[in-house]
Amino acid sequence: MVYKETKLLINIKMQASKENTSIKRILANRYTIISELGSGLSSKVFKVLDEKTGETKVAKIYEDNSSSIFVKEVQIFKMLEGLNLSTNIKFYEAEFDDLIIDNKTTKKMYIIQEYGSKGCLFDALINTKSGFSEDVCKYILLNLINCVDALHKKGICHRDLKTENIVMVGDNYDFKLIDFGFAAKCVDSENKPKKLKKSVGTAYYCAPEILEGNSYDGIKADIFSIGAILFVLMTKNFGFAEAKVSNASSNIRNLLYKLIKVKRYDRYWELLERYFKIRNLSPKFKNLYLKLVAYNPEERPTIEEIRQDEFLVDIVNSNEQCINKLREKMINEIKFAQP
Repeated sequence: MVYKETKLLINIKMQASKENTSIKRILANRYTIISELGSGLSSKVFKVLDEKTGETKVAKIYEDNSSSIFVKEVQIFKMLEGLNLSTNIKFYEAEFDDLIIDNKTTKKMYIIQEYGSKGCLFDALINTKSGFSEDVCKYILLNLINCVDALHKKGICHRDLKTENIVMVGDNYDFKLIDFGFAAKCVDSENKPKKLKKSVGTAYYCAPEILEGNSYDGIKADIFSIGAILFVLMTKNFGFAEAKVSNASSNIRNLLYKLIKVKRYDRYWELLERYFKIRNLSPKFKNLYLKLVAYNPEERPTIEEIRQDEFLVDIVNSNEQCINKLREKMINEIKFAQP
């Protein structure tokens, strides 16, 4: 099921969850719940202290009616665990055990994962004035496509790529993907691409073929989401409300993607500047972005084509010293933006 994004990036600031620390909450007689990090349709995510190891970890606790999503995500994690992909958040365990809140006990399905100690991209972005600098966006994009490429090469598509599902870990702010509740195998037994049918994802980042209820290529759908993420990183704004050209609303934001579909690009940028004050974007950025969010999935670039695009190729071909400088620039922009 495709769901609406509840955290709008337009002129808002995310309010951190406030937890009542006087209430003692223990999971599986091992994990002390510190604070809530976020919630979705099927689960809530908490920062926890592993009393056995002393490590800070993340517990994703599922709603009682979400057993199928729990089972699916555990299957994907087990698959990724065997592949040893460093680009994905580390998986520790999945169980069905006691959740104790002030001596009241219930049974809950949960997954324990690595803690993204530097937060997610959404947290970093929301504190900026108007998004990241173009150089930093290039650095983030390169790391993002490397993460997604590793996943795709193992025949798995994510299907819910968004700023909230990209976390940073460690002193180097290494990027990792999280939340594999909608992930799926996108190749058949002969390792050939197969069409997917289930409509899942988050509307603001979701490819039009999914929103229209058509069968689709999961890899091409992920590429679309990368484009939507890139625009948000550059502008702290969405490039359109939804990539749903059948939307009858006359609201400007709902009309924007229709202009992309029919390739009226000058008009598209004109409206963004007039109504949302989005301007001063480089031609190289605009060119890549429009290819990534193309209506026709076949017109979207592959990961390798993104690497070789004129927007990104300079950083792809740069040396380690240059990459390190860009990482430091990103870290400085994140720290400067923190309240």
